[in-house]
Amino acid sequence: MYDYLIKNGLVVDGSGKPAVKADVAVKGDKVARIAPDIQEPAAEVYDAAGKYVIPGLIDPHVHEEWYCFDDGRYESYIRQGVTTLVNGNCSHSITPGHKKEVLDYYLGNGLVGLKQYQRYLRDWPDWHDFEGYAQAVEQVGTNCNFVTLLGHGSIRQYVMHGAYNRAPDELEQAQIENIIRHNMDQGAWGISFGLDYVPSRYASMEELCNVVSQIKRYDAVSAAHLRHQIGIPESTAEFCEVGRRTGAKIQISHLASAVPEAYDIALKAIEEDGVRARIDVIPSSVGHCTGKERMLLFTMALSDELFSQGIEGVKRALHTPEGRAMIKKDNYTFAGPKDKVYIVNSDDPHLENRSVRDIAQERGIDEDDCMLDLLGDEKNYVFWLNAPAANVPSNFIDHCESIVKNPYVSVGSDTIMGDPADPYDWYEIRRRGGFAIFAQMYVGKGVPYEEVVRRNTSMVADHFGIYKRGRLVEGNYADIAVIDLPNYRYPEMDQMQYKTPQMNATGCDLVLCNGKVELKDGDLLRTYAGRVLRKNAQG
Repeated sequence: MYDYLIKNGLVVDGSGKPAVKADVAVKGDKVARIAPDIQEPAAEVYDAAGKYVIPGLIDPHVHEEWYCFDDGRYESYIRQGVTTLVNGNCSHSITPGHKKEVLDYYLGNGLVGLKQYQRYLRDWPDWHDFEGYAQAVEQVGTNCNFVTLLGHGSIRQYVMHGAYNRAPDELEQAQIENIIRHNMDQGAWGISFGLDYVPSRYASMEELCNVVSQIKRYDAVSAAHLRHQIGIPESTAEFCEVGRRTGAKIQISHLASAVPEAYDIALKAIEEDGVRARIDVIPSSVGHCTGKERMLLFTMALSDELFSQGIEGVKRALHTPEGRAMIKKDNYTFAGPKDKVYIVNSDDPHLENRSVRDIAQERGIDEDDCMLDLLGDEKNYVFWLNAPAANVPSNFIDHCESIVKNPYVSVGSDTIMGDPADPYDWYEIRRRGGFAIFAQMYVGKGVPYEEVVRRNTSMVADHFGIYKRGRLVEGNYADIAVIDLPNYRYPEMDQMQYKTPQMNATGCDLVLCNGKVELKDGDLLRTYAGRVLRKNAQG
């Protein structure tokens, strides 16, 4: 007897081949049989008539490594059919060091709020390396499988005892290599860089290649949030050059679809130069909604001088001419006109859903100074950067023909890692539906759904070396989603959605992870069947 039987579906195996009508039988954690009209009995049967049965989707760019300690359901992913998450991106890692050192790094880069920091310092279990982290996750459980990258910035800051704009010395380089080797030997999956962030942004081409060469020994992936300050095409070329020099597998993270020439650079590197690269993209994004405390933390993270002074140093700087000049210079999120920055969820109803430019004109002051005044006063606001009401073009909205046809592009949702206890702390209202948005966009532009599935399953699994996942074939792990494609959608954009930060996609009707049901007909379960995958121990 089978444990689960999915009947009458259109099976998309993840290879890109056309869908076929078939049944899928599951026994234990594996796909036991795929065939037309399976008659053997099963403990549970699901009728998928008229729907697609696909491999569980894989998201190569998320920041969900610690969210399970608050809530392991991963609702926004499961409701899209995503069963595997690649964590540890943008240089941010769960190791090395004691949890306080990990959290100090996250706080220093604005990735946890002050309340989160205190709560996690109190409640998190202790770990010191990848295996300790894996065991901690296994104690609390997760609905999604985890593939976990190391973070270059986290490791560099730990070894060098700070964020310094210099290369590691010989001893420090040896320590960095030892940490990488230790954690990769335990089953980590590669490394990530955050080349806009302290301290990863201080890495030269030589340092990048040295680190990536360590990862190549494991045939693992090195992923990069690019060095955007030099330009998106230029930073794409820079990281492709790292891949060319080292011969290692690289992942170009959340590449801006507003810059198609960057995709052309990556495509040429892959097809003409033999660079082993893949690309992920945020399908739609309309700007971060960021609480005041987070804005102060980001201001700290983006300034070499303020980074060492902490959030209190930022607050002091807001009230001196010299400090305000420094913030304007260092915080690139302040660049440009303030008609694209809105105040929402405000303590002051008079300011609600108004641009900083509008407020500045009412007050008769410069709009940059108005922004700093709002940051420095005693009221609470959420700053909506690139609010749609301002008709500001997003780097991540429509995809031109050359991007749509690029066979190396997958979704990388890059969902904002805000505070689960405060949904208005830091959020973005489109990324939670990235896979549904991508599917509808690409199918609407003529890409077969089977190809959409391939790019977000087997292509990612093959690149990262994820064994027996990403293809719906007999003997593979039973990570399965049933998709009602006409209804597989995310709400269309509405200006007032800033009031509802936790929307979810619809149209994914069934999800199995490792053979266990985690979503059925709208009901999200706490099955916690996901696993912390170890690259060196895949059965």
